[in-house]
Amino acid sequence: MVLVTLSFLASGSHQKTVGKDFSINISQKSVSRVIKIVVEGFNMVLNNCIVFPTTVMQRDQIKEGFYRKYHFPETIGCLDGTYVEIVCPRDDEEAFYDRKGQYSIHAQIICDADTNIIAVCCRFGGSASNAYIWNKMNIRPFIESISRQGEMSWLIADSKYPQRAWLMTPIVHAPQGTPDSQYNHFQGRTRTCIDRCISKLKGRWQCLYKRPLHYTPQQAAKIINACAVLHNLCIKAGLPDSEHYIDPEPMPAVNEVTEMPDDNVNDLYIGIEVRRQLAERIYYSV
Repeated sequence: MVLVTLSFLASGSHQKTVGKDFSINISQKSVSRVIKIVVEGFNMVLNNCIVFPTTVMQRDQIKEGFYRKYHFPETIGCLDGTYVEIVCPRDDEEAFYDRKGQYSIHAQIICDADTNIIAVCCRFGGSASNAYIWNKMNIRPFIESISRQGEMSWLIADSKYPQRAWLMTPIVHAPQGTPDSQYNHFQGRTRTCIDRCISKLKGRWQCLYKRPLHYTPQQAAKIINACAVLHNLCIKAGLPDSEHYIDPEPMPAVNEVTEMPDDNVNDLYIGIEVRRQLAERIYYSV
């Protein structure tokens, strides 16, 4: 059962093709049933395998990893989204219609410095922006709370997300040779971590890009979660990386709205000031 499911997740092939990969032919119906059972099993251990650092000690360990590799301080994770194509859903199809003109799940992923996935959210369709999903993620209030309590901890993200004291984004139009440009250099270098994480995830589990997932959005989300669990297990086992995934047709760039209607504008100004102080800290420590 597990081998059949791993074959499907890794190859992205049709279920009927997967059933013929083994010495005994397995019917498409049996393959479908097996995949559903095993994927459900991986989702049952999701919270054991994908763990966000909830204690100070755990966060300090992740911060040390990021600083050792990228020299960017107080970082507890890198955040970005990736699209996984699905077939047109029966219900609420406009929620899954993305800018490529396809239907997709817009998954949000947070990773540590070693590209372990420490949070994943697959509850939203391709029409939702990164900022909107981030605002709805279960982990956001926790990260916001520890920041408001005075802990210097933040995530790293690109400019599709709102700048906050707990979420560091690039500085637009930073002049060369200034603290702002130095900050952008180190922030961008650190952000490559999430790019590599997603590239490794999709490179190994080709069902996430090779062809649309022929499942309901709910089941497709469970498949993405299962691949995230397996991604971490492969890293823990020390398995060599598969060929990295490179998107042949990146999502068309648009100026996404990063501020939500119910956002507190003071959070933006405080976030900008914290980022300014961080830029000077980096500039004078290099």
